[in-house]
Amino acid sequence: MSEETRRGAATEGLRNPPSAGNETPGRETPRFYEFGSYCLDPAERKLMRGNEIVPLTPKAFDTLLLLVRNSGHLMEKEELIGMLWPDTFVEEGSLSNNIFLLRKALGEDPDYIETVPRRGYRFLGAVRQFPPTASTPPGMPPEVGARGIASLPGKVQPLWRSRAASVIAAGALLAALAAADWFYLRVGRGGETIDSVAVLPFVNVSADPNTEYLSDGITEGLINSLSQVPHLKVMSRDAAFRYKGKETDAQTVGHDLGVRAVFKGRVTQHGDSLTIATELIDTRDSSHIWGQQYSRKQTDIFGLQEEIAKEMATALRLRLTSEEQNRLVRNYTPNAEAYQDYLRGRFFWQKTGLGLNKGVEYFQQAIAKDPGYAQAYDGLADSYIWLAVFGFSSPQEAYPKAKDAALRSLEIDGTLAEAHTSLARIKAEYDWDWSGAEGEFQRAIELNPSYATAYQWHGSVLATMGRPEEAIANYRRALELDPLSPIMNASLGQAFYYTRQYDQAIEQLQKTLELDPNLNPARAFLALSYLQKSMNEEAIAEFEKQVAISHGHVWALADLGYAYAMAGRRIEAEKLRDHVNQISRQEFVPADAMGHIYVGLGEKGKAFEWLEKGYERRSLGLAGVDLKVDPLWDPLRSDPRFADLLRRMNLRP
Repeated sequence: MSEETRRGAATEGLRNPPSAGNETPGRETPRFYEFGSYCLDPAERKLMRGNEIVPLTPKAFDTLLLLVRNSGHLMEKEELIGMLWPDTFVEEGSLSNNIFLLRKALGEDPDYIETVPRRGYRFLGAVRQFPPTASTPPGMPPEVGARGIASLPGKVQPLWRSRAASVIAAGALLAALAAADWFYLRVGRGGETIDSVAVLPFVNVSADPNTEYLSDGITEGLINSLSQVPHLKVMSRDAAFRYKGKETDAQTVGHDLGVRAVFKGRVTQHGDSLTIATELIDTRDSSHIWGQQYSRKQTDIFGLQEEIAKEMATALRLRLTSEEQNRLVRNYTPNAEAYQDYLRGRFFWQKTGLGLNKGVEYFQQAIAKDPGYAQAYDGLADSYIWLAVFGFSSPQEAYPKAKDAALRSLEIDGTLAEAHTSLARIKAEYDWDWSGAEGEFQRAIELNPSYATAYQWHGSVLATMGRPEEAIANYRRALELDPLSPIMNASLGQAFYYTRQYDQAIEQLQKTLELDPNLNPARAFLALSYLQKSMNEEAIAEFEKQVAISHGHVWALADLGYAYAMAGRRIEAEKLRDHVNQISRQEFVPADAMGHIYVGLGEKGKAFEWLEKGYERRSLGLAGVDLKVDPLWDPLRSDPRFADLLRRMNLRP
């Protein structure tokens, strides 16, 4: 038999098991295979040990059938995966899991399946084949029929015996089904709903950086869709994208993120065509739950994402109402080009820095193509917020634009949780409308209880209002949804700093920097915590790293100047004060950043001058208004001017 013929015979029966009605004329396909004490029946898809059914998952059965049909021959891993999961992307771990299940079912003495390192597997047992004319599986006593139901050929049975035999047969069948059901439950395939999942960043197989936005966008789209489903824990984008560009093991990801399943995908673009291969993996044993491959035109990306979301919900065994199904597959624009611009906008928005302006351009293009695109308006609002927060635009210029965009988004779609969250931040940081901000956060969380950012930003507002216990509770909820997010972890450390729990703050912020050594907010609050414990040299070292990482951002320079002043290094502090003052004559500098240096130097009059400038420019809200709770401002608290400032900002002194 040639290798090609052998492979063709090996795959026969996997999709369409042979039966009397569909066999090819003139070609005999073996009805049974026997090895040791086992009998393999491809038509009935059963493995028998004597009179007992050995329960196997469907894929484990198919794997055994391929190996048995090729007994003595090496089956390469790629060859097996291609036969078992045609047109579907799966990882090697799915095949390994099938081999593990087979070895467990067959026992190890003798060891029927040989592993050939880095190559594949070989079936070692001596296999006997029996033609389709055999009416009784070999190895069974003559009185047992092909389905294992007892009979007494050649004799007329009394009615009671016939009924007794039927009862025994039914009992045997029920026992076999119960055993199989028990097995499926044990391996997680018995109908149990999967209540938590991480959608990992899809791999851009094309390796074209200009199409990276597409693979990222599809990932985010699925995360957003699934997060609309009640009682399903979906890891946030930040948690998922920690694994971007890394080799990942499903069990490790499951342990790190606390999820039952991991969803992976690969995106290949050829001109205007997309091929997407997907796989859902059980994190308990890295077994394959479901997978599919899709080929579509790029203009059909909406239908493609809908189809993936629907099939994934089925694979997760979710029971959805019609309303929940509609939310799962909801599209926010019918315009494919507008959607492409939106994905590009979000891609650049995630880059922050100068990428924010590029993001603004793409969101505006999306809106021009579809003026009713609520998500694009929300993306525009978020971009303007970050432009102000990172000092690339003045708050007076950026926040009104952000507010207009957020309100327009909600005018189009009042159920968009992200837009409510954006508006809440604007109300807090620019309008100082604390109750209004809190209402928007509560509405966002009501609409999407899995939206970690809403809990995080709500926590910041609660901390600012002097409600530390509620703030910490929100941060902890955000971390439940997104345990490995550096910014979520940093927020909890910041809350400990605000509540004067400096040792806990230091511990939490050090852990955060292990997740992301370049996260400047974590480094800044770690240094501030050191200063409160008079660990001046440690604080200066952290602020110096912050200056290096941020390439000399004014906030980092101001913080370092404050640390120099607190450490008694006045000359160095004054040099940085003068340098930042010089920068402020040419570009926007947050007023409270300058206030830091003057507080450190003990120049209260100058500190209040800058705080007044911040009040007039509406810039005291950047990165969270902390005047009421930050220990840094303690030297000013007894001054009536400070209490008056808090009152004007709608904060009770």
